[in-house]
Amino acid sequence: MSHQALPAHAVPRALGHVMGLVTAADFVSSLSVIMASAEIRGGLDATPTDFIWLLTAYAATGMLTLPLIERLARRWHYRDLMAAGLALFVTGALWAALSEGLASVLAARVLQGIGGGGLFTMSRVYLQLAVPAQARPTQLKGYMVGLLAATAPMSWLTTVLVQAWGWQSVFVLQAGFAAVVLLILLGTVKSERHTPRSLGELDWFMVLAFGLGGLLLLHGMEDLELMRLDARQLAHFGAAAACLAFAGWRLHGHHDPLLDTRVINGRRYLVGLGFYGLYYLINGATSFIYPRLFEAGAGLPLETTGLLLSFAGGTTVLLMPLYFRLAPHLGDRRRVIAAGFAVAALALLWMRFTLTSDTPWLQLLGPMALKGLFPVLGVIQIAGLTYRDVPHEDFAHAYALKNIVRQLANTFAAGMASQSWQQFGAQYRTVLVERVNPLDPRFLASPFSHDLAGLAQLSALIDRQVTVLVGNSLLGMLALLCLAGIPLVLMQKRLQ
Repeated sequence: MSHQALPAHAVPRALGHVMGLVTAADFVSSLSVIMASAEIRGGLDATPTDFIWLLTAYAATGMLTLPLIERLARRWHYRDLMAAGLALFVTGALWAALSEGLASVLAARVLQGIGGGGLFTMSRVYLQLAVPAQARPTQLKGYMVGLLAATAPMSWLTTVLVQAWGWQSVFVLQAGFAAVVLLILLGTVKSERHTPRSLGELDWFMVLAFGLGGLLLLHGMEDLELMRLDARQLAHFGAAAACLAFAGWRLHGHHDPLLDTRVINGRRYLVGLGFYGLYYLINGATSFIYPRLFEAGAGLPLETTGLLLSFAGGTTVLLMPLYFRLAPHLGDRRRVIAAGFAVAALALLWMRFTLTSDTPWLQLLGPMALKGLFPVLGVIQIAGLTYRDVPHEDFAHAYALKNIVRQLANTFAAGMASQSWQQFGAQYRTVLVERVNPLDPRFLASPFSHDLAGLAQLSALIDRQVTVLVGNSLLGMLALLCLAGIPLVLMQKRLQ
């Protein structure tokens, strides 16, 4: 191996925290853009379709870097790769902040994706390879705290900055955060103890097929947020599947593949990957639903919406020390994960029966606090169980595959949530409009009947009520999905 574990005395005490911050740079990129989507669209005079490309440009180029990480790490130290990735990320963010047109921001997002898309995988893999087994639990705790603490306030901070200084501040925030992380990385992690070796044979046909397939698949799923599934999109997905199948065939037959799919043979890993996917489906759908429900349904200001989402993230961070103290006494982790799905279902149902078009935001803190408990009981447990049977030398491949699943699950969840939103929205709007009788004396006596402005106000009220009804229906469906996860995890015999 070109990467050897450091002696225990040479492991930086805060290495786990630093690697968590490196991962957070990737998370902040997508989170902040989604939170400020309306402001970015308005500032760039971009259509919803244009904005989808801003998301795809980062996600697709980021996913393309994942199969290359293990091979690049043969030649360069992980620390140097992370530093280069952060530098490209900062450059792309500053480019986007200084841009005035959509094309320039798209190009900047491509550069950001090249630099930031592999940070999650590189930081976590480096932690696995560099830290001796006996010191790894402590460093992994630091990793989780660093990641969660850094991302928790970003929803609120994004909304504050964009309200004060406009859409460019989103990318200034990304650049500033990543630049600080880069300086911390360079001052903490040394790049020694690495024996460079040849990159080996690169299968460029596989790379091109994987990149094209990933681009078509991600953009197609993100496109579902705008339009109904039709024959054109089915052909789009068919082309994506063909490209990815060709890439998989090339990987399977290669003697030294860029992404070794043989690591998925283990039952524990496959089961863990499945529950990762389920967690990211739920998380991705709520990330789509909550901002729309809070703003367009409950009528909350953008800053308050960001505050609620950051409150959930802050709850996760505050619960981490308690979890670390209780972890040795939790017993069968399947029951803990099942409890996580139960808590997630309770949080969704609580929100579903609480939120109306005039609910005060303080009443939403309870379900958002429970939302913050879900990662502690869910994904942290899944992460701790999935890789136990993965050989040490295959960890880079296993984690890259996991992050591909994460990217696809999050995007698929948002697309399906949007499709359901459109379908339910049309149904609820029809029902509500049919209930408005213009000859009803109550309607004639209302201030809405006096002029066109009044009719527009009535239409806005109907839109708001439709948003509440649709959002609450989707929350109920997600709660059922969480409940279905409980028996699924309890019946697993290997994931313990």
